[in-house]
Amino acid sequence: MAQSSDGVLISTLDAYRACEVTHQLPVDEIGSIVSEFHEQFVPEFAADALELLYGSLYASYIHARLSDSALPIPHTWVGYQHGEVVGVLLFRARFGRVLVATEMFHLEQTVADAFCRALFDRYRQVHTVHFNAVSLPRALTGWSLQYYPFSENYVISLPNTIDRYLHVLGKSTRKTLRGYGNRLQRDLPEFIWEVRQADGLRSDQLRALIRQLQRFKRDSMAARGKRAELSRRDMAHMLILCRRSGLVGIARIGDQICGGSLACRIGDNYVMLFSASDPALASYRLGILCCFWAVCDCIRAGGRECHLLWGRYQYKTQLLGEPRPLLRLVIYRSIWRRCLSPVTVISIYFASWRYRIRDWFLDRLSAESWLGSQSFPRLRRLVNKVASWRTTIAKAAHTHGLD
Repeated sequence: MAQSSDGVLISTLDAYRACEVTHQLPVDEIGSIVSEFHEQFVPEFAADALELLYGSLYASYIHARLSDSALPIPHTWVGYQHGEVVGVLLFRARFGRVLVATEMFHLEQTVADAFCRALFDRYRQVHTVHFNAVSLPRALTGWSLQYYPFSENYVISLPNTIDRYLHVLGKSTRKTLRGYGNRLQRDLPEFIWEVRQADGLRSDQLRALIRQLQRFKRDSMAARGKRAELSRRDMAHMLILCRRSGLVGIARIGDQICGGSLACRIGDNYVMLFSASDPALASYRLGILCCFWAVCDCIRAGGRECHLLWGRYQYKTQLLGEPRPLLRLVIYRSIWRRCLSPVTVISIYFASWRYRIRDWFLDRLSAESWLGSQSFPRLRRLVNKVASWRTTIAKAAHTHGLD
C-alpha cells in the first residue's frame, strides 16, 4: 500500500480528536451517505466490503496487511446509504495530511464528497486528502483539487462465456491464437494446459512453480535488455495470496513445466499476478497463449473482470485489456488552504509535467521504425532501459507511494 515519500505516516489521530468509533447520524431522508469512523481498527465487515465493492487487490485489506505490516493499523471510514455499505476507505494521517491507503479503484463523486466532508468536519487540523492510484469515472466537482495520471491498469471486461470472448477478439488475434495453438499441439503432442485451485497444491509445489515461472520471466526479459526479479518478500506475499484464492494455470510437456499463470480472486474479479513461459518456445508465442488460456480460466470461474495491472505490452490490448489511467489526486479543504500550500501545489504541478514528458518521450521513441535497425544498438538498449525504469517506478509507486 502507499506510504508518504517523506516518511512513515503516523497512524494516530489523537492530536485531532480521540474516539474509537463515531457515527454521523442525520436522518437519511434523501439518500445522502452516512459516515462512520473506526480509528486504528478495520472491522471484519469493512474488510469484506472492500473486496466486494472494488474487486481490486490494491484496495483489499489483505494487501494492506501484507505490504504495510510494519505500520500500525489504519483507520477506517465506512459510508452507508439506505442502510447499505456503499464505500469503505482505509487511511492514515500526519501533520494535517490524510493519505488514503485504498488504491486502484473507481472513486465516485458521491463517495469522495461524503468522505472528505466527514473527514474535514471531524478533524479540523486536516487540510489535504491524498489519494494514490485511483481512477475517476468522471471529473470530481465541488472541490479545490489537483491530479495527474502516472500509470495505468489494463482491465479485461469478461463476458459470460469463452465463445463470446473469442467472438469479440480481433480477427487477427483469433487467427494468431488458433494458428500457434494448433502448431504447438502438432509439434509437441505431449503438451497440455491444466488449471487448478491453488489450495489444492502443496506449499512446496506452489513455491517451485512460482520460482520456475520467475526464471522464465527473468530469462525472457533479459533477452530484451530488461530485468525482472522477484524478492523473497514478493514471493512470500504471492504465496499467501495464491493460497487464499488463487487460480493456477500450468503448461506442461510431459512432466516438464514450460509455462503458466497465477491469478488471485478479489471479490468478483481476478488479478493476474504472474504469467510467463519458457523463452525456448517463443516461436510458438507461448507467452500470449498462456495469458489467453488464463483469461479463459477466469471466465469459466465466473470472473467479472481480469486485471492485467501496469506495463504497456501489446498482448494486453490484443486480449482486449483496456487501460484505466491511475491518478494521484489531492483534495484541499478549501481554495484558501490550497493557496497556503505552495510546496504541495508546485510539487504536484512539476510531477504532472514530468510524467507527461516521460510518456511523450517513450511513446515517440517506441514509434520510430529506425529503432529496429541494427545501426542503433546503444539507442535501442537505452530505450529498453528507460522503459524498464518506467515499469519499475510505476510498480514501486503502487507499493510505496513514490512521487
